[in-house]
Amino acid sequence: MKKFPFFLPFGGCAGRCVYCNQQVITGVSTLTPPDEVARIVSALDEPMEICFFGGTFCRFERETVRAYLEAVKSFAPRGSRIRFSTYPGDLKDRKLLELIMSYNIACVELGVPSLDTAVLSDCRRGADPEEILSELAALRDECVPLGVQVMIGLPGQTIESSLSDIKRLASVKGAADWDLRIYPTLVLTGTELCNMMEGGKYTPLSLMEACKWGGRLLDVATGLGFRPIRVGLQESDSLAAQVRGGPYHPALGELITAESLARKLIRVNRRGPWTVPLRHISKLTGHGEFGARRMAFYSSLPEDEILNLIDFFPSR
Repeated sequence: MKKFPFFLPFGGCAGRCVYCNQQVITGVSTLTPPDEVARIVSALDEPMEICFFGGTFCRFERETVRAYLEAVKSFAPRGSRIRFSTYPGDLKDRKLLELIMSYNIACVELGVPSLDTAVLSDCRRGADPEEILSELAALRDECVPLGVQVMIGLPGQTIESSLSDIKRLASVKGAADWDLRIYPTLVLTGTELCNMMEGGKYTPLSLMEACKWGGRLLDVATGLGFRPIRVGLQESDSLAAQVRGGPYHPALGELITAESLARKLIRVNRRGPWTVPLRHISKLTGHGEFGARRMAFYSSLPEDEILNLIDFFPSR
């Protein structure tokens, strides 16, 4: 089902994390009120996932939450579903959870940038990792459709800590299907992180560091049964103009996915040959044959031999 997003920058947020500038990320500066959501979705000609991103949805006043949900239920095409992002712990209120689940919810996406106490503290994100995991388990037991949003390259974060995070999340997820978004940290105008970088207190990831880290995390996450739905921020002119540091690239998600694919193929057969669905051809041949070059690195084979060892077959 296609997604139709509404961005509610900082809507419901009690504070601001050091890396966050939702106006820059989304290109939206004001909240769309529920009556405007109703007007817009009433013009849609097919069922869609109506999404509310860019804020902390469940920290709005309860009647505001109800108004947004009701706008979709009453005015969007029949069969439409609702997806929103919020903070872990926001659904501990039983009455609020019952209200939410009385609507056609596709997914509740929870921001879990890290489960490392020191990293969370450095990011000005007050949260107890054990409480986060407990709250996720409670929502899982209530059969709430869940997704998690994780980050890489945060202040004080390491590859090892982020791999530990995804494994801890997987231990709670169990056999459930959870969506996953991976966001490499960018240094944006107007953020505390920008001040930290300029003051020498934070060093952002390079593009290659982000590809290696993100690819390894994606590889592990898919092996643990997560369902990746986005890697990297949505490209936009407003975002490109306001990035001051970090692994910005208009195809960052494709590069990270290519790194993950290269790791998988080499693990299956270190020296080839390989059979790969045709839908993945761009990951291996695009961007200067980035994926093929990464396979050459892992296999120690000459770069010009890699593509000759791959048989691309039509994918369904």
